[in-house]
Amino acid sequence: MRPLAALAVLALTVQGQAQSQIRPQAFSLPNGLRVVLLEDHERPLVRARLHLLLDRETGPIRPGFAPLALRVLGRSGAGSFSADDFDQLLAGSGIELTPALRADGLTWNLLARSRDQDLALGLLADRVMRPIFDASILEAQRLACWRELERLEASPQAKLRLALEPDRILQAPTLESLTAITYQDLLAFFARVFRPDHAVLVLHGDLGQEQAKRLVLLSFGTWTVQSAPPSPPPPAPAPPSVAGRIQVPAVGVLPQALAVAAPPLDLGVEAKALLALLLLGDPSMFPVQFRMEGLDLVATLEAEPSVSASAVETALLNRLQALRQRGFTEADLRRARTAWSASRSLSALHPETMVDEALAEAREHAVSPARMEALTVEALNDTLRRWLDPVHLKTGVLADPGALKPAAKSLSVN
Repeated sequence: MRPLAALAVLALTVQGQAQSQIRPQAFSLPNGLRVVLLEDHERPLVRARLHLLLDRETGPIRPGFAPLALRVLGRSGAGSFSADDFDQLLAGSGIELTPALRADGLTWNLLARSRDQDLALGLLADRVMRPIFDASILEAQRLACWRELERLEASPQAKLRLALEPDRILQAPTLESLTAITYQDLLAFFARVFRPDHAVLVLHGDLGQEQAKRLVLLSFGTWTVQSAPPSPPPPAPAPPSVAGRIQVPAVGVLPQALAVAAPPLDLGVEAKALLALLLLGDPSMFPVQFRMEGLDLVATLEAEPSVSASAVETALLNRLQALRQRGFTEADLRRARTAWSASRSLSALHPETMVDEALAEAREHAVSPARMEALTVEALNDTLRRWLDPVHLKTGVLADPGALKPAAKSLSVN
């Protein structure tokens, strides 16, 4: 059975078992913080996701800056607690608080028992609103960040993927870029990004609307926009990347080619959702494997040991361009719509998926069933052609050092 058909059958089989749809309840604080509540009293748990947006309004962010800032924040004290006391309080209360970095922002995911919701939201607010850090923490985390990059030598696959990252926020820093970040830069970054009017808070779980309003106001009501301290002007934009192949040597591995495609700037969320289903479930592209990583489409092709690195890269590009020219059919579009609709009916069974959808809705990035139904196969294939445009693809190869022969337009990553 084809993957999309199997997904549709599975979803329709258990659709009747899904709990009643939980309707998002939205409200805002006077300081601009947007809140979405998903009231669910099935389990005595509360989940929260606080998302801080990184976009054009927050200004350019040099490679390595956001992960370093997140590291510094995570190793700092918060509120009236030292870093160690803060971590011990989380562990002793069974509260999970996990930060994450994405191309579109910084996120904290919180999970706590409903009886600890006041404490949990207060700790989240302390972490984001009232950090306590100094220059010594910056220096320690600068070194830790660099050592983590050095450990990529042990994972050639991760090293190649990072070398192909198209988004500057997620790109690997260099020793020079890490060294250039000052304490004043860090303070300016926090003042510029950590603002209630740039944030969305999604709550899911065992609490009602009035209770949620009280809790959020108590925890985040004093969050205000801070004046950013003076900082040096942002660095000049990076020059265009060098055309050609990025090469990563790896002993004893099969030759592998990787292609990363950043989404078009005007990519519609409906087209993206359907293409993700079609590409990830298309057996005709075997042995090419697709996956979505954040906002990017990643394609991988592994070859036999006798195949050269350049040949496997050429084969991957040829397969992608053949797909780009061929496109999908009306039958493919109908099948993908059916699979998406069926899987959507199961979202109430997965709290994390519900939180994802609520956050997307708050940011006006949610899939609209009406727009999904109105999407034509011509528009879908136009999006596919733009997404797989060779001009925007970043490609690289992973192979035994002996198979990596220098080319006139190759870039070696060591």
